[in-house]
Amino acid sequence: MKNKEIIFKTIGNFFSFLILSILIFLSSFFAFYIVENVYARLTNTKPLVSLYVIVSPSMVPTINVNDMIIDFGVNKDSDVKENDIVTFYSNVINTGGYTITHRINSINFYNDEVRYITKGDNNSSVDVGFTTIDKIVGKVFLIIPRVGLVQSFLSSKWGWLLIVVIPSLGILIADIFKLIELFKIKNEIIEIKPVGDINYKREIDSNKNIRKLIEKSNSLRKIEEDHNEKG
Repeated sequence: MKNKEIIFKTIGNFFSFLILSILIFLSSFFAFYIVENVYARLTNTKPLVSLYVIVSPSMVPTINVNDMIIDFGVNKDSDVKENDIVTFYSNVINTGGYTITHRINSINFYNDEVRYITKGDNNSSVDVGFTTIDKIVGKVFLIIPRVGLVQSFLSSKWGWLLIVVIPSLGILIADIFKLIELFKIKNEIIEIKPVGDINYKREIDSNKNIRKLIEKSNSLRKIEEDHNEKG
């Protein structure tokens, strides 16, 4: 039984450590991401890392709706090449200032300017217009499937319930159990105390009796000595 308890405890500690490590890594990454993006906006530079959730099916099956992409920033034309998937701001007016993530279909040169013609893998034709390196935010480094679904759920009232109310309730219940354990320990200590007091009293009474016997012995010895002197 003890061996099983040790095994279960070891497995539990391992998974707790693993989850804690993942949470620390994610927290550190998102902290870096937020700080770095704020710095990029303040200095009007491109962020080193960008995160986007895809809302269009134009890159299916390579990138699906609700997939998250992680981009690494690019700053010069040598950083990208044909067939790379990039996130960029199009020069077409009706894009509304939103970013687009498409594949570089071809590269053209016009008056010493490098122009990138892009196309969605799921589209039948190339994008209208072109983009340039200053409009390219980053190159896709990693695709994480279906993360957008989690994001949508967490932004809903049920998601809020899951990430705020339930953990808070769990912490409250855990604290209640801790208080119950503390009360149990306190009661055990209270029950032990009188026994300790009795033993202590017994020890005092025993010492008193010993002292009485010693005093009585001394008195008898003194009487005997006085009797011997008179004789």
